[in-house]
Amino acid sequence: MKNENRMKHMDAAPRGRAFKVTVSELYQREITVYESEMKEATPEEALRMVENWWQDSQIDLNEADFQGVDYSLTGIEEAPEETEGGE
Repeated sequence: MKNENRMKHMDAAPRGRAFKVTVSELYQREITVYESEMKEATPEEALRMVENWWQDSQIDLNEADFQGVDYSLTGIEEAPEETEGGE
């Protein structure tokens, strides 16, 4: 029921300017990489390994890793001019 009320505005015909808003969520987790796991014990190798683990779905960020949300205005589109007769 709540979701229906929240999205009700989308049923109406759009009028006026359109404001584009981007919603970004931030999830963070600190991953420890030990020298014994690396071919070369360098910061770059540690970053590469963690990136590979994440791409291979070995790191699954979830609600416990949630750090916040950010809303930013990413654009404004002017309303199209109406022609005579409203079309």
